[in-house]
Amino acid sequence: MTTAAHSSLKPRWQADLGEPVVALDVLPAGTGNPDSVVAGGSEGAVRVFDPDGSARYERALHDALLAVAASPDGTRIAALGAGSRRLWSAIDGELLRGEKAGWSASAAWDKKSQALAVADGRRVRVLDRDGAPRWTSSPLSSTVTNVLWPRGHLRVAASSYQGVTIFEPETDRITNTLEAPGAISGLTAAPNGRWVVGGSQDATLHGWKVTDGSDFQMSGFPATVSHLAFEDGGRWMACESAEVLTCWDFSGRGPTGRAGVVLTGHQAAVTAFAWAPGHRETMISGDQDGNVLVWRITGTTKPGDEVRPAGGVRDDDPVTAITTSHGATNPTVYIGRRSGRIDTLTIT
Repeated sequence: MTTAAHSSLKPRWQADLGEPVVALDVLPAGTGNPDSVVAGGSEGAVRVFDPDGSARYERALHDALLAVAASPDGTRIAALGAGSRRLWSAIDGELLRGEKAGWSASAAWDKKSQALAVADGRRVRVLDRDGAPRWTSSPLSSTVTNVLWPRGHLRVAASSYQGVTIFEPETDRITNTLEAPGAISGLTAAPNGRWVVGGSQDATLHGWKVTDGSDFQMSGFPATVSHLAFEDGGRWMACESAEVLTCWDFSGRGPTGRAGVVLTGHQAAVTAFAWAPGHRETMISGDQDGNVLVWRITGTTKPGDEVRPAGGVRDDDPVTAITTSHGATNPTVYIGRRSGRIDTLTIT
């Protein structure tokens, strides 16, 4: 068992969205400046909070909100829902584009903030930075559950029933079809684009090497694997299943044949987690009982280890969303809760 150095969570500010928080994303402010955050509520409220916690403005999707996505340059906010999509200027809240859409629970900006990939029913659409359509895929086998850019700004990966499809929008072609036996409920890609990994509703983990399509599968999870994320160094990928978090070592040949690092400390199902950008050893997670834990994956952590929390806070308000600030000396964490409360904390 690995015992991590103690960490504390220092409160900064708190706000109330007025409805359950379902999505959070950071609006980067640039080098040396504190970030803002955008929060989305279950009934469609979208509110931007400045670094001191004051509300910059509020807008509405006028739909059941499923996801928000802030552009990496901090200038655009997309909100997606059960039947509509809207794009605003992050600076002043000007509506850039609003339209009806299919079920859309996932959106991803490219690294240059010039293109936005969105799930739209059974299709993937790529929009320009002002929301105008640039490309639309052919229909997939079922509703698109996740979209991401596995390699910068050239390719889009989309998950649906029985696998992941990788598109090259500029040439309007499919470059890879990565097959899986069931529905993909969560999706992530390594920072270098080498690996794409999906969590399945059948309580398995399925991964593929993008270059040749070779795959691996891990089973034995106690429940559906819905959340997955790589730390920004690319070595460790974390996933949740019930009350347990597991980190997998993707260095060298990848995780095949390696035991996972098990993070034990939650007594209820993990509902959200996030790595701290620029602090590849630090992760924070929350559960359906409302508790929040901090984890440290150190340079001496190795496959097969068990890690205990480095710190945390107890609460009885279920955690529904987590995001972390970009590049701060001490990472800032935003916790969204079922009551509508947003807690902003600094990890020290």
